Amino acid sequence: MTMKPNRRGRPMDRRLRLRGLLETTSPLHVGGIAADPAEVLPVAVDGRERLYVPGTSLAGAFRAWMEGADTTGEKLQDFWGFVKENQPNSGRASRVVVRDAPIASRTEEGEDGGPAHPLEVADLGIRDGVGIDRVTGAAAPGFLYARTVVPPGFYLFLELDIEVEGGDLERDRARLAALIAALRDERVRLGASGSKGLGKVRLLDERLDVREHDFTTRDGLLAFVRDMPEQGVPSDASKADLPDRREVLTVELAWRPTAPVMVRDGREGAAVKTLPLTTRVGPDEVALTLPGSSIKGALRSHAEFVERTACGVDAPDARGNGTDADDFSRAFRAQLDQLDAVRALFGTARTDEASATPNVAGHPEHRWGSAALTVEDCVSTVTLAPSTWEKVVGAAPEEGDGDNDRPVLDPATRAELAGKGMDQADHVAIDRWTGGAAEHLLFNVLEPHGVTWRPVRLEIDLTRLGDYRDSALALLLIVLRDMRDGLVPLGGMVTRGFGDIEVGSVALAGARWESLDEALADGELAVAWERYWSCSMGETS
Repeated sequence: MTMKPNRRGRPMDRRLRLRGLLETTSPLHVGGIAADPAEVLPVAVDGRERLYVPGTSLAGAFRAWMEGADTTGEKLQDFWGFVKENQPNSGRASRVVVRDAPIASRTEEGEDGGPAHPLEVADLGIRDGVGIDRVTGAAAPGFLYARTVVPPGFYLFLELDIEVEGGDLERDRARLAALIAALRDERVRLGASGSKGLGKVRLLDERLDVREHDFTTRDGLLAFVRDMPEQGVPSDASKADLPDRREVLTVELAWRPTAPVMVRDGREGAAVKTLPLTTRVGPDEVALTLPGSSIKGALRSHAEFVERTACGVDAPDARGNGTDADDFSRAFRAQLDQLDAVRALFGTARTDEASATPNVAGHPEHRWGSAALTVEDCVSTVTLAPSTWEKVVGAAPEEGDGDNDRPVLDPATRAELAGKGMDQADHVAIDRWTGGAAEHLLFNVLEPHGVTWRPVRLEIDLTRLGDYRDSALALLLIVLRDMRDGLVPLGGMVTRGFGDIEVGSVALAGARWESLDEALADGELAVAWERYWSCSMGETS
């Protein structure tokens, strides 16, 4: 009589192993431990002091993409694991093992299989942000934040295993193929602030290595020991049996500036104090940048203007609710959470009062959470060498006598910037009594007056909009129409002559329309928008 072997541990007949490189195509932030809450949010660092993305963060992003429109996760519980609520001994562990991914500046491997050239902290950028009070139009107290980011053009060393048991081999092969296709097409976003343009990565084909280990046969075990497993496992991603995909509408706006357009860098230059924000778009290039957060803020501000006007709702004044930071914070969050269609599109802060019950106007309450609208960073078409930009940030002092020395841009650097469409502009404050120049109030800005930009790209997760799908989409189309009509400036200093743009075309993909005019003429959206704001007016009257 033959007896079945007494197998211990997790059952595994085969193993699919993926190794490859993920290239960052937008800035990336995965948070680490900050020594001081007031400091810039750092990027995670592993035990060897290398910048990295934890396997937990990667696994969460991969799982979220695979689950698609399924918010329960039940269909992939056998794959990603699960634990039943209030039943800690139930469920099972994930069959997907995702290792930490160190970040490198180049693609070469070291002797240990990790990066031979780990990314240095000095190569990281910083993204600043501030909340704008809806009443004063100035910075909201307590809502200044900054985070370090990994710039585009750097590499994550990815390693992933899928442990296969029983008859799941073909399905697991297909699931891995589907994930690989999504990573190639930049459909999986990593880290924080994904709706503000961060976290896009692309899987590179040239270093992709997929292998299959067979532990059920003698030949398979010997192949594994000799590191000669089957390579390039073919599979059909259509057989992955994944949940329904999320519906996504993409919008691309071709535009050009009619005035200088820029977002101010948090750093000051030595010769030119106010500099445009830049992003390294690779080891050897720097481009001017309009962050997704800035563009999204401009769109949200105009969307609130439209909805408040249509519904007759004023923003609550945060200044009349106390003087400490907690009072200002609560009042500011109340401004953000006041408009249902806006927060369905642009996201909302977490509040304990959020629920799924209908409000007075009959609208279902939209739970707190991530935005349905994602706005990518927009970068200039012209680029500079990092060495040139370092000259701008830290210019040499002008020859002179002692304390009168001041840094200036050298003629060659200034000529190179002028050829790229940028030049120094000087401004002075006027003394209100003498009518002359005020002392010590000379300002200068490196104005990008002739810079051309890549299109603005938006993605709208229609699935996330839920019951607000038609009304929120109608609101966004109104904002895009006004943007096309020149009513939505971009960037900073828009009250000082900056930010005016001209939109050339608006292309839509992923929905039943192909142009903005076609979408604006949709009668169903018009009815949904009118019903929405008429109910809101009834609630506030």
